[in-house]
Amino acid sequence: PLALEQWPARLRGLASGLLQGGWFWGYMLAALTFHYVYPLFTGLPDPLSDADGSTLGWRVMFWVGVAPALLVPWIRSGISESPVWLERQRHLREAGAASAAERVSILQLLRPDLLWATVQASILMGAFMFSYYSLSFWYPTFLREVGREPLGYLLAFNLGAVVGMALWGHASGTRLGRRGAVAAAALPGVAAIPAYVGATGDAALAVGAVVMGASGGGIWGMAPAYLTERFPTAVRGVGPGISYHVGAALGSLTPFVLGRLQDGGMTTGSAMMVCIAASGLLVAAVVWLGPETRGRRFTATEA
Repeated sequence: PLALEQWPARLRGLASGLLQGGWFWGYMLAALTFHYVYPLFTGLPDPLSDADGSTLGWRVMFWVGVAPALLVPWIRSGISESPVWLERQRHLREAGAASAAERVSILQLLRPDLLWATVQASILMGAFMFSYYSLSFWYPTFLREVGREPLGYLLAFNLGAVVGMALWGHASGTRLGRRGAVAAAALPGVAAIPAYVGATGDAALAVGAVVMGASGGGIWGMAPAYLTERFPTAVRGVGPGISYHVGAALGSLTPFVLGRLQDGGMTTGSAMMVCIAASGLLVAAVVWLGPETRGRRFTATEA
């Protein structure tokens, strides 16, 4: 909300795609760090561990991951508060509405007029997470099992996702709408499954990674905009926050499901195929259980 409340409605979809693309840029940086930095420390013993064979590699990766947090105060110093939020605070002061009823609370999401928005957005984010983990969690393992070095394919997938999120995010600002863009991105991802985890040639696997990133990963371009627009100003912070993390909790079951399918005799690739197809269809269906949100105006008086 902090970012998207500052963009005009006609550009909010594009901004949403660019914003969410930051996750995939981070994935690529992490993959490059693991590929080039981790091996430098795997031969060094870990002085803080008594376990036989423990090396410094994982500790170095952990602290590299912590390092970007040091940039947060500097980044925060250059960010202005949302004009919608500032206007709402002024409105509340003038109306004398600084009562307990006006304070942001998780309980407000259980109000009759907000309950379905909360439930639908949470299920949708769960479907998004199901899709993402189906695509990514076992992907490096799958690549190693078929004799491929993962780095190049991971970069191809994530670069495809960065481009796809920007393109689909922009498309969601047209007559296609947020819901149409999510469905239009998810379904080609299902069609790309044979190339993503079924191809045998290097070039075909690389093309599959790019296409799957742009489609299956591209659905995330609409997530920030949809969640921000799904809730009124009074709960635009807590609503998306709760929905996203309830969805993350639901999606956290995906690695378990994939593992169980493999325990039942499926190959890694076959298990991924099943979950990618199921999650893509689920995303395309659940997004239509809520209203179209494209072009929603943000006002200080929305309760």
